[in-house]
Amino acid sequence: MKKTTRQITNICLIILTCFIYLILTLQIVNSQRIAFGVKLADFNLGGHKFSVAQEILKNKLQDSVEKEIIFTCEKEMPDLSARLDNLGLQIDKLATINYAYQIGRKKNSFINIKEQLAALIGSYDLELIYTTDQNKFQEKTNELFKDIERPAQNASLVFDEQISDFVLQHSNEGIVINREKLLFDLIEQIKSLSDQPINLELVFDEPIVKNNEVDLVKQKAQKILLNQPYQLILETKTWNIDKNRLINWIEFKPVQENETDNQILGFFLNNDQVEKYLKEITSTINQYPINAHLETEGNRAIAFTPNQEGYGIDIDKTVNQLIQNITAESPIKKTIITAQKLLPKITLEQTNKLGINTLLGQGTSNFYGSPKNRVHNIKTGVAKFNGIILNPGEEFSFNTLLGGSGPEQGFLPELVIKKNKTVPEYGGGLCQVSTTFFRVAINSGLKITERSAHAFPVQYYNPQGFDATIYEPHPDFRFVNNTPNHLLIETTVQGYQLIFNFYGTNDGREIKIKGPYILESNEDGSMKAVLTQEIYQKDELIDKDVFYSNYKSPDLYPVGTVEEETENGADGGS
Repeated sequence: MKKTTRQITNICLIILTCFIYLILTLQIVNSQRIAFGVKLADFNLGGHKFSVAQEILKNKLQDSVEKEIIFTCEKEMPDLSARLDNLGLQIDKLATINYAYQIGRKKNSFINIKEQLAALIGSYDLELIYTTDQNKFQEKTNELFKDIERPAQNASLVFDEQISDFVLQHSNEGIVINREKLLFDLIEQIKSLSDQPINLELVFDEPIVKNNEVDLVKQKAQKILLNQPYQLILETKTWNIDKNRLINWIEFKPVQENETDNQILGFFLNNDQVEKYLKEITSTINQYPINAHLETEGNRAIAFTPNQEGYGIDIDKTVNQLIQNITAESPIKKTIITAQKLLPKITLEQTNKLGINTLLGQGTSNFYGSPKNRVHNIKTGVAKFNGIILNPGEEFSFNTLLGGSGPEQGFLPELVIKKNKTVPEYGGGLCQVSTTFFRVAINSGLKITERSAHAFPVQYYNPQGFDATIYEPHPDFRFVNNTPNHLLIETTVQGYQLIFNFYGTNDGREIKIKGPYILESNEDGSMKAVLTQEIYQKDELIDKDVFYSNYKSPDLYPVGTVEEETENGADGGS
């Protein structure tokens, strides 16, 4: 009996020893490696270091789910294929490997042993971690299957000019790809790392809005149209919204019927179209207030123009109010434009207290030889800046204060540097004005906060390296009035010469301008230049700015046509 007990004890000790040995062996084997036995979609990751496992997964994905997935269908269709990531399904390789690596690496040692033993007996067969972008999935599948699908058409209304009324656009059944099944099949592809073709299932697509669900909205649309024209009003000015414009704004979309899950046709005004129209008419209304202006007499300044109030239109509030009025149960014909008067910061009575008493600096440029439209744009632009007063610490923004360069602001088409071409566009030539502002700001010792050189050397801006290009909204030309008092801008045109003067308070700063110097000049017309502004106070250097200009060859910017004007972006302004 004693012998039998001893044998059992010995066997238990052997088993325990083997178990402990197994655990210790697993700890050693799994150190810095994924737990032995861990699988991913039936292929082994266990026993590999993190970086090796990443490479294994990468190769597996390239062999399967990162290939083009072929789509088949009972219906005859063109060959279609796509990658998972192009359909909005993105495999997170790092997260997948990291998840596998964390098995058996918890804070609790007993849990670690349990997980490592479970991995050893094959209990961990993981799936790939992925994300699904539903919007991208819908968008890309719509594009991919556009020649196969025929989506249902909701009942709607269209305006018939012949009878001057809205008529029914019938609803129709359609046929579409079963998106639910497709997404399920794609996910299964990911789980199994398969690259097998996916069969597309076609299903009937029912219209949301039926023919008998448009009567109420038709009555509303007729009522709204009957009440036109609607009016936008600002003080004594009135803009009529007639039938043609209103019809362009009207759109019909499904809406939920009151207290039901059913959807019927709803009436809307297109917010973007209404906003676009309002911006068109208010572009001639919005204006910055004009501060009291001064003329110079010698080195001193005197008053010469009274201040002028401005207007600021609240586009969003006016759009919302207009839509609300027109679509009301009883349409409201008149909408008051939401606007506020913008009072000038400086009145004429204040001008003697602003410290404007000294000529701080002057900047000049010459535009001789400019075409007629360019001359017109320069003179129009110069007039918009004459007499502006900047507060101490206020930043000057050329584009903001210009207030637009379109035909409604009085500008004509002229050449600008745009998208590797030189093309006609409204406001061409305004860089002559911004360049002159750069020169007077530099000479006055002001802090330049934004300046860009032109794409290539332009004859009107000699000496090269002393120019500043602008284009709405960027690039802009900006500087800060870092003088102790207000700053008066005086802009004048004398023949083909621009002469800009800055008046303010002399705080004793001394300005030294070095250059512009040509650093490099090439046969193709490209060049590099540098200009340095140094500011001294009591013979001590207190600020220094260096402006580099890198001009390309003019041959890279051939003259284009009006049609090319619509390309986005600008390389060098006007």
